[in-house]
Amino acid sequence: MQFIKPATIIALILGVFIGIGIERYWQGPVDTTAALPAGETALEHARKHLDPDYVCPMHPEVVSKQPGTCPICGMDLVKREPAAIPENTGDDFPEVVISPEFIHNFGVRTATVTRGPVSREILALGRVSRMPQPRITDVSPGLTGKVIAVSGKAIGDTVNKGELLYSVDAPEWRRLQQSYLDALREDDPTRANQLRQRLQALGMKAAALARLAESGQVEQTLDVHAPLGGTVVEWRAGEGEAVGATTKVVTLGGVNRIPVVVSLFEGQGAWVDRGQRITVRVPTMPGIEFEGQVDRTDREINFSTRTLPVYVGFSTADPRIRYGMLVEVTIQAADRENVLQIPGEALIRTGESSRVIVARGDGRFQPVEVVPGIESGDHIEILSGLEEGQEIVLSGQFLIDSESSLMADFQRMETGDDDR
Repeated sequence: MQFIKPATIIALILGVFIGIGIERYWQGPVDTTAALPAGETALEHARKHLDPDYVCPMHPEVVSKQPGTCPICGMDLVKREPAAIPENTGDDFPEVVISPEFIHNFGVRTATVTRGPVSREILALGRVSRMPQPRITDVSPGLTGKVIAVSGKAIGDTVNKGELLYSVDAPEWRRLQQSYLDALREDDPTRANQLRQRLQALGMKAAALARLAESGQVEQTLDVHAPLGGTVVEWRAGEGEAVGATTKVVTLGGVNRIPVVVSLFEGQGAWVDRGQRITVRVPTMPGIEFEGQVDRTDREINFSTRTLPVYVGFSTADPRIRYGMLVEVTIQAADRENVLQIPGEALIRTGESSRVIVARGDGRFQPVEVVPGIESGDHIEILSGLEEGQEIVLSGQFLIDSESSLMADFQRMETGDDDR
């Protein structure tokens, strides 16, 4: 019996594997267009055989190949058919044609590109750097008596000039009025003039003096009014308490200019300039705001903190403001008029660019690259890419953008353009 040599066996095994490899992988060029129906491009053929997606109307990130319900909100998933393919116009982002049912089910909202004023808001922390000498006014009755009524103003409340502060039962007040009437009846102009000046010094107005002379009826109580506008700093006497002529029943604070120093990040300094409006809020005084302006900015950035000191100020008569108090300052920086702007929710930010979805009409939508500028509240300035009056998409724009990107990929596959 003759044995087969091991080298022969190895050669046979290698020949089998090489033959299998040639059969599987060493094929000639395949004509992919031969299998396409007449008049149909590879892109159109691929789109036609895509399975439809089922998407949640409230949560666009929930996508399924099968009908069902959303695992987040429980709503039925809506069928999203592949969009119609418009002609390739050469744009980076192809148009997407969407059915009216899709627009209705997904609540696609649009807005108009408008022009208007914008401003950059800078929010920073500051502190009261100095307290000016307070301007206060003590309001005394000028006569001895008893306080019978006080106004409802509490400490910190604002009062206007001429506003009633408190009333005093003062017998001397009634005696002075009666003496004035007696001097008028006795035709004693010198004494009547002296008494008139005394009554006016105690707060009686010319109209009240004329009414007194005409009616002959004296006022029973001395009403004390605010000699100027301000805020209530302190009450030293209350209802039912006896007071002297010089008793400081209430103290009013005048308006002071409060200086504040704010520390901004060095990159924010370029936006701030003298005279810009500010709004000041004090955390310990919720619901109260003060208006002021930027006075000046420092020339040098703090080396250790890398911050720029900015000096601002506001005027107030509120006595609760104290030296060293922490405040929140909003600076209205870089005010600009007649600026092209869109709602901030319409902007799609990617790692490389920003774009919005423009509604072309008749269910046609197209992504457009834009250059955003200043963000002002809920709106964003647009430097280029849009025109006033265009309609842009506010909701559902991410789905439309992804659909357009998918179509662009198909178009590149068809043309063989892989440079992008």
